[in-house]
Amino acid sequence: MPAAAADEAAKLYEAGRKAEHAGKMVQAFVLYSQAAQLEPANQVYWMKSQAVQSRAALQSPPDVSDNPPNEPATASVSDPAPVFDDIGKADRAVEKTPQQPPELRGTAGLKDVDVRADAKSIWQQVARSFGLDTVFDGDYEAGPVVHFQLAQADYRQALHAAETITGSFIVPISSRLFLVVKDTDQKRKDLEPTVAVAIRVPQATSTQELTEISQAVRQLFQIEHVALDSQQSMVVLRDRISRVMPARQIFEELLHHRPQVEIEMDLLELDRSESLAYGLDLPTTFQLAYLGTFWNSPVSIPSTITSLMSFGGGQSLFGIGVASATVIANLTQSNAKTLVSTNIRALDGLAASMHIGDRLPVLTSGYFGPSSFSTGGQVYMPPPSFTFEDLGVNLKVTPRIHGMDEVTLDLETEFKVVSGQSLNGIPVISSRKITTKLRLREGEWGVVAGLLTSSEARTIHGIAGLSSIPVLGQLLRKTNKDESTSDVLLILKPTLLNLPLDQYVTPTISTGSDTRPLTPL
Repeated sequence: MPAAAADEAAKLYEAGRKAEHAGKMVQAFVLYSQAAQLEPANQVYWMKSQAVQSRAALQSPPDVSDNPPNEPATASVSDPAPVFDDIGKADRAVEKTPQQPPELRGTAGLKDVDVRADAKSIWQQVARSFGLDTVFDGDYEAGPVVHFQLAQADYRQALHAAETITGSFIVPISSRLFLVVKDTDQKRKDLEPTVAVAIRVPQATSTQELTEISQAVRQLFQIEHVALDSQQSMVVLRDRISRVMPARQIFEELLHHRPQVEIEMDLLELDRSESLAYGLDLPTTFQLAYLGTFWNSPVSIPSTITSLMSFGGGQSLFGIGVASATVIANLTQSNAKTLVSTNIRALDGLAASMHIGDRLPVLTSGYFGPSSFSTGGQVYMPPPSFTFEDLGVNLKVTPRIHGMDEVTLDLETEFKVVSGQSLNGIPVISSRKITTKLRLREGEWGVVAGLLTSSEARTIHGIAGLSSIPVLGQLLRKTNKDESTSDVLLILKPTLLNLPLDQYVTPTISTGSDTRPLTPL
């Protein structure tokens, strides 16, 4: 650094000290700041500017504008205050340019502290014992002599205890240096650092849940600024560091990922059919033809008669058509198996839906009148309208997780198929709906629903009387047997993907009191 700049900074520093002794805090703050700007490596200049900043703010004239900041806003009493503030450019820049506030790094290890002195001496000795340096606010008073004793404490515990016994709070400036300030509301507002943090929000979080969490955290810590960036899926908190840091911890705990369940669903359909035909297929009708010569009538034999058996003679000659018989022995069997398997991933308490099948367009309205007038001209024909029916399986499941062992499933299942019939040209859709609730162990299969359809038919075809003769009748008739069965099973198995909330260890979050919040170090 040039010697001229160092000399100029030293002159400004001396002028600032004279202005401070004279009570001109605004002028002293400006001179200290100029000295720190000319010689940034000199920490004393910067610390002195910070020490007189609060008193300079008290002496500075108020900002008079068209909209005074202390003027109460005009709002309707019935309108509730919104949970989220408007998102600004500064809020969006938090995620892109994160800046970690200074964090003290004292000497590691546990030490005993036993000091009998005033507040300033206590701070100096505690800081020195842990390898730290301290500066005091310009109007910080030493106070009376007190006895400060602490056994086996690290530097954070020692500094927090010193804050309590001296009624002060500290502002970290660097990793080894901190500023000690009297703990008052005005000092908190003037000197405590203001930070902004961005908290990522899982996309599975509902808007209602996020609103309730944000409102609870904002009311608990009186956070000044809470904004939601829906584009980046994050919530921005901005306030004093003693409020924002514990608020962030509680927000993340409340926003903890819900446990997830993977539900494996199998739809089994087994179809079996059997058809058996056996016996002698005899004709049950015979044609009778007159073959006599009564009144010299001509003999006429129907063309459908291939074989003729006659009886009688002369004028009483008749013929009976005899058809050929067929011996039948036919067996037909068929088996069909259908398996539909799918997996559903759902959050605890949130419904998940699934559809397996096709979408059938169903005509709901159309024009069916004449296409033209009787006098000529075309009739306007409006386009038809359709609705779509989801055929197949529609499943809606809501899991409720009970610890590590059991899961309750609220299940709504609907089966829709085309029945093959129609009404006014609109197909009739058959529907079966199941609404149930079941509780299963984790990794256990459970049968949710089953549909069994069975049919059996037996048909006897033969000559009346002859086919009913015991034993012999079985040779003079034809027997058909048809059997069919259809089984439909819906089975589910839940599998826990991550731990439920009661399995996590909740950390202890130290916040201090309302009047004296704990300073994060």
